[in-house]
Amino acid sequence: MNKTMSVLTATAALTASLSSFGAAPFPTPVKAETQATTLSEDTNQSAAELVKNLYNTAYTGEMPQQAQGLTINKSTKGDVHAKLGEPERPSGGDNRFDLYHWNMGNPGYGFSYHQDMTISEIRYFGTGVERQLNLGGVTPEVLRNELGAANRVLTVPFTDEIDYVYNTGRYELHFVIGKDQTADHVNLKAK
Repeated sequence: MNKTMSVLTATAALTASLSSFGAAPFPTPVKAETQATTLSEDTNQSAAELVKNLYNTAYTGEMPQQAQGLTINKSTKGDVHAKLGEPERPSGGDNRFDLYHWNMGNPGYGFSYHQDMTISEIRYFGTGVERQLNLGGVTPEVLRNELGAANRVLTVPFTDEIDYVYNTGRYELHFVIGKDQTADHVNLKAK
């Protein structure tokens, strides 16, 4: 008798003996591959929804969720600070972005500004908690399935990351894919 059959037989015997005492039966164990398939399907579905949401909001020059309403070439650094508070890491030196890190399941963002202090670029970092259900689930395959072929594919200098660029009206949405073949971050810029 193989190991799986032994476990199932033992579970059935235990359930039957506990049932005779009025105890609630134990559920039959689920195979690990079924659980892995479900997680993979959830990841793909969550990633697909995120990609569509990012793409659709990009047409307005915005990013979704907490950054909704902050528009490239229109909203100012003051607008960003009023909506999101002071950045955890302000721009300056080598860092050209005001950075807002993820917390409690909320995504992280970065904002870069023109000289007139209007937003020039918004960077979406996704969430740190359950990342595989957010940017960690976005792969080139998910992008292809949801958005079709990218308008351009670039290599990011010095990082070996691949940048899949999608045109969204007056804006470009850049999905930056890391060495692990998942999205590291997403940039939104004016064309």
